[in-house]
Amino acid sequence: MQESRLRWYGHVRRRPPDYVCNLALQLSLPGHRSRGRQTRWKDVVMKDMSECQVSEEDVMDRAKWKRRIGKADPTTLWDAS
Repeated sequence: MQESRLRWYGHVRRRPPDYVCNLALQLSLPGHRSRGRQTRWKDVVMKDMSECQVSEEDVMDRAKWKRRIGKADPTTLWDAS
């Protein structure tokens, strides 16, 4: 799931700044949120980026981005014991 989010985020960020998805990522809506702390999609992506040790600048280097975000899903690995 993490790899899919980061792959999509990298794809969108490499698009031109006036692309619809880039505009939506920068959108700030007026008003209040309901009670409790709700997780935004971008918050989860930023957490995923810190876990993979990538930054906003790394998005433009597609080879580096792909190498850093691609990791095996631990639930599909065979049990070694």
